[in-house]
Amino acid sequence: MGLAYVHRMNAHEESPLLSVIDGVALTDFRPAEESSRTPLIFVHGGLHGSWQWDSTQRWFADAGRRSISLDWFAHGGSRQLDASEWLRRSILDVREEIGVAVAQCASPPILIGHSMGGLASLAYAATHPSRIAGLVLLAPVVPERFAGAPVELPIDVDQPWGPPPLDIAAHLFFDGAPAAEHEAIYAQLQAESPTAVWEATRWTATVDVDAITVPVLVITGDKDELTPVDIVSSLAEGIGAELVTLPGVGHGLSFDQSWIDQCARIDSWASKILNEVS
Repeated sequence: MGLAYVHRMNAHEESPLLSVIDGVALTDFRPAEESSRTPLIFVHGGLHGSWQWDSTQRWFADAGRRSISLDWFAHGGSRQLDASEWLRRSILDVREEIGVAVAQCASPPILIGHSMGGLASLAYAATHPSRIAGLVLLAPVVPERFAGAPVELPIDVDQPWGPPPLDIAAHLFFDGAPAAEHEAIYAQLQAESPTAVWEATRWTATVDVDAITVPVLVITGDKDELTPVDIVSSLAEGIGAELVTLPGVGHGLSFDQSWIDQCARIDSWASKILNEVS
């Protein structure tokens, strides 16, 4: 298990390209040299932003893959929304931002989503299967068809949700990160649409998963309290996905000390399913 990752800046490497296209803020990491490897699109989870993927994107750039992360509307550098629209915004609406990111790739990318971003990515794959080459779901929120017991977080549908206090946020979202990093991670969290939080905790979103035709990899942790391993496993079985369950790992996969191993698994899986030549 990797405990740290040192990104060695190549003298010819460019900094990430930051842009806003159709109101969607994009962070585009490219490898130091031109590569034919399939690109990746990263979709963050609720309360988070594209900053969630910084280390992950650097790892993949070193591995020769271009990757683009996006900020949902009303998150990070993306277009802000009127309060009335944002409070009612569904996780499934994030398909719009995903479509903008996918359009920046010359060939179909692999779509990678975490938590709520996993559900949004699943929905995009169901409605636009020809536009992506594969799908990776990290501790995904599941649609209604695979619902489990409700996660009883208190939600006022007329008020933004969270972030909760630091100790609760750390327990729910980044318990696997070193304690010294908790405050820095917490400082970047933001409030979320109560509609999205309701969908994520009561499993009310509907997705036609039978329409998904691309290969799917699902990674989950057996300590996850927000998207429990049993319901994520049910989703994986229901869509014919390859499932990886990480022992001792919670919900915040991208912050867990196993994150390098996760990157390596994704990279290996992608090369295998796409017959990439190393």
